[in-house]
Amino acid sequence: MLLGLCVTKSLALGGDGWSNTRLKVEHQYTDYNSYRYPPPIPPEYPETVWLQYDPYIADFPEHRTLVRLTQAFGPKDVMQIRWQYSDLTDNKNQRLYFVQYAHDVHPMMNIFANYQYLRQPGWLSGWMTTVGARFNRSGWILAEFDMGYIRNRVYSIATDTAGVHPVAGSEHTVETYAPMASFRYSFDGSTAASLRWDGSFARSSSGNVDSHALTMTMSRHLPTRTALHLLYRFYDNSAGVQSHSSSFEVAQYILWNLTARVSYRYYENGFDDPALAVNLERGAVHSNSFTLWSEYHIRADLKLHLKLRRYESNQSIRMNTYLLGFEWTI
Repeated sequence: MLLGLCVTKSLALGGDGWSNTRLKVEHQYTDYNSYRYPPPIPPEYPETVWLQYDPYIADFPEHRTLVRLTQAFGPKDVMQIRWQYSDLTDNKNQRLYFVQYAHDVHPMMNIFANYQYLRQPGWLSGWMTTVGARFNRSGWILAEFDMGYIRNRVYSIATDTAGVHPVAGSEHTVETYAPMASFRYSFDGSTAASLRWDGSFARSSSGNVDSHALTMTMSRHLPTRTALHLLYRFYDNSAGVQSHSSSFEVAQYILWNLTARVSYRYYENGFDDPALAVNLERGAVHSNSFTLWSEYHIRADLKLHLKLRRYESNQSIRMNTYLLGFEWTI
């Protein structure tokens, strides 16, 4: 990391302000303060193996660390490198590596390409590449389109004939095509609306799953230096899963260097086939989450941010998340 900072510092030499380096570091901790294992346990996974391998619901506490380095090369080119580590249990941890290069082909047009690699030992490994373009007409009209390709190797769990001791399982490859398109329009200097569509088309030997998500957002800035954001998201896939999510956020600019945000999100899902929800209490997930977020500029080139999040669901889960980080322009 020290070597990386020294290299990027040399690239940022010059007083024109076009070649700067931004470093972002944050750490997030999430833990349950209340949860009950959702019955029934699937028969193909005896309880001893199921708990030993820690399904996602039992994976917490989680420590997640993110380091992001953004380097500008003049007024038109920007490179971003990101590393993220998620420490769940000895059997489950994730490492994510990400690199992106963006270039301004026009004052209102930007193109970009990125690559990321994800590894979760014994469970999942894969990579994703994305190319896209952004259009920005002085903030009044924002449009973006990108196409992603994901290739994952997924490893399954198997047990011995007694159904107790884990043995080597099989693996299969999943290919996913993920297009995205979004459009945002400002009606005036204080009101804007946006519409975003995300598609996912997964192909594997075990079957194909297509999904679509539509997100609508309305934003309003008030004379009190307050911003209101309303959001609604609908998700549907060919496996018979649908979900609805609605949220609102209030952002208050307290001082020139201090911002506070409060948000609430409600989520619910449903299944065409009740058998898909056999492990869920009351056959579906309904959840509420509350988030407090603040950003404080210690000085013009150094910003601290803090997030507190409370999550509750009808699956007898109560969860807290704490995040602390900073962003430094070198």
